[in-house]
Parts: sequence; structure tokens; C-alpha cells
Amino acid sequence: MHLQIRRLSKAYGTAWALRDIDLQLGSGECIALLGPNGAGKTTLIKTLAGLVRPTSGEILLDGVKHSGETARRIGIGILAPGDHLYDQLTAEENLKLFLALYGGDKRAPIGDALASAGLADWAHEYVGAFSSGMKCRLSIAKWRLLDPRLLLVDEPYGVLDGAGVKLLESYLSDVCRSGGLVVIATHDVGRAAALCSRAVILKRGRVVFDEAKHASWDSFFCAVGEFAPRGEAWPS
Repeated sequence: MHLQIRRLSKAYGTAWALRDIDLQLGSGECIALLGPNGAGKTTLIKTLAGLVRPTSGEILLDGVKHSGETARRIGIGILAPGDHLYDQLTAEENLKLFLALYGGDKRAPIGDALASAGLADWAHEYVGAFSSGMKCRLSIAKWRLLDPRLLLVDEPYGVLDGAGVKLLESYLSDVCRSGGLVVIATHDVGRAAALCSRAVILKRGRVVFDEAKHASWDSFFCAVGEFAPRGEAWPS
């Protein structure tokens, strides 16, 4: 997977959410997408997912121009607390439906996916009765089954307990080890520094920092320090 973002911009009326974003991301990378509220992180995630159309610029996936219609075919997943699930279906029925929608293997081990997410005992319960954390766990099970090449993650930590965070981070590491690409938008700088192999910081819709992780990553924490002390959340 090779993702190229070329001079990508997005305006809402007269306000620019993204301005001239240029990035090249590759297989096996786990990218921390950081920045204060309003920096453009969620807009970039949604644009990469094909949910938002850019005002200008382009996105290329393995040299092919990306649009909303290609997201499912080329294997893009978005994991967020508001990830779309069907409340009127059970956990198991949700996974069966998404396998059908995405053309997955009908023999896929749904039971194993639910068990790996700690939801084996809730397989036949309606998702409408799930907590936000349980829904996030179900989304992890969903994407584990669908095996996206590009996984976009938007602020998942707030709804997960300690065990859920470990589950999420283990899954994201598995995606990268298998050659996938992960982009995670988060305010949790400490977790991003521990988990990710590269940091991209946005400020007012522009990239102000882009560096791969190395032994000390001093420049990363120096850049973060413009907004928040080391290891703390970004300010509102």
C-alpha cells in the first residue's frame, strides 16, 4: 500500500479545514495524526475514507486516484466511536451483514472475531443495548474480519477501558505487521509516541511536522511542546 496525498485542500464555505496537504505514507507504517481541536484531523480522516470530497488536490492509492466509490473496493476501513453499526441487529448479525456488503468470505470465523474482542457472550445481543466501549470493540471485530489495507482511526481512546485500549493497540500493531497502513487521529500524545512509527502534526489545516520515529524523537516532543507539555493531552 502506497498512499500519496498531493496538495489536498478542503474548504467549508470560506473556512479552510485543510490547506495544501502533501504526504507520502507506506505499508507497515502507523501514523499518529496529531494537533489541537480544529486542526483538521477528522476532516483529513474523512477525506481519506472517501466520506468527504476535497475542494482541490488528489489522493492516490498505489497510483490509482481515490474517490468515495473506490473505498470499499480497495480496502479502506474507518474505526471511530461513531462507527456505523446497526442497533436493531445483534453483534453476530452485524458482522454477517458487513461481510456481505464488503464481499468478505462467508465462512469467516465470526465467533473467533467476537471472542477476540471480548464479546463472545454478547454475540446474540442487540447492538442498541451496547455501551460505546462495546460498540468500539465490535468495530474492532468487524475490521479484523474485513482486513482493510488502510485503516483510519479517529479518537477511539475516550470510550475504551484499559483492556479495550490494549485490544485496540494490539490489533493496530497486527495490521501494520501484516503490511497494512494505519492512520490514527488522537489527542493522547503519550500513547501516540509509544504506539506509532511516525508523527504528523496539523495546525490550522496545514502540516507543521512530519517525522519518523527514532531513538529519542526529541524533535517530536519539541513540536508537541508548542501546544502541550510532554505526555499531556492537546488543549481545546
